[in-house]
Amino acid sequence: MNCLDFRRRIGAEPRSRAPELLAHRDTCTEGCAAFWQRAQRFDDDLEAALAVPVPEGLADRILLAQATAERRVQVGRRRAWMAMAASLLIAVMGGGMLWRHADATSLPALAVAHMPYEADSLAMTAPIADTDVEAGFAGRAVPLKGPAPQGVTYVHDCMVGPYPAVHVVTRMNDEPVVALYMPGKMSDADTSFHREGWDGRALALHGGTLVVMAQEGASRHAMDAVARAWRSAIEGPVPQAVGRI
Repeated sequence: MNCLDFRRRIGAEPRSRAPELLAHRDTCTEGCAAFWQRAQRFDDDLEAALAVPVPEGLADRILLAQATAERRVQVGRRRAWMAMAASLLIAVMGGGMLWRHADATSLPALAVAHMPYEADSLAMTAPIADTDVEAGFAGRAVPLKGPAPQGVTYVHDCMVGPYPAVHVVTRMNDEPVVALYMPGKMSDADTSFHREGWDGRALALHGGTLVVMAQEGASRHAMDAVARAWRSAIEGPVPQAVGRI
């Protein structure tokens, strides 16, 4: 073994007692014995520096700190999920509340909610004069442009929710059909509805909205006929197309 190999081995394994290393140390005249002694002292100093007394309970404290950190991470994740779930719940509840509010203030809801205040009107059977019908619409500044339907038994100016309205009842085949005309309340399109025992439809007219409805079980033919008659009375008769000869 030469000196270079010896010093490489001792540098890597200062405590090695391999026979070839010890033999070279004892016979070398190039200072390998002194090198070996320095390596031993350095290794001793290193062991002394690392020989720090471990405080009592250190392992338990390390494990506790680790468990606490993991628990904080879990709690943080749980709180984040709870916050997300709460936000989603609030959004769903808010959307539900907005939908319920919109539904409760829709024209069908307002029209149905108005009927208990005028329940006696459904029992009236005596026709009233056309002049009285026209006067009822004139009270809302709505001049009729066509003849009123036959069989009108009730007319009254009233409020349907926040909307001024003309409330009329027409008997068709002895069935009372309610019509509520709200001038100035514009609708985008015709809609049908069924709620709380009433069938009806909201019709978008040029100057407002006409809600026609009858109690559940009434003839749809009667309701359709009354809707056409009041549309014609309010907007005027539909011009008939003239064919070419």
